[in-house]
Amino acid sequence: MKSTPAYPWLIAFPALIFSTTEIYPGKPEKISGQILHQETGQRIDKNGQFSITTWQQLPVTLVIEHPNFKKKRVTTTQPLQKQVIKLEPKPSN
Repeated sequence: MKSTPAYPWLIAFPALIFSTTEIYPGKPEKISGQILHQETGQRIDKNGQFSITTWQQLPVTLVIEHPNFKKKRVTTTQPLQKQVIKLEPKPSN
């Protein structure tokens, strides 16, 4: 008869902890702010607010795309400071 350990999860659980610390070495950073129309200052879309959580080391580059506005890249080093991103409208055809 084959014997099985009484608590097989004791072996798997520590392995899970070690593997997640390798994937996510630091604490998560929350980046938030507003996206506004560059010319009018109006919020874009519903309320113009965004919030992103990342485990990447700072600085982090955000890429903002909208069908009616030019694509913009913004690099942030201060996650606690609210970002105000202004998008330039695409030229109308």
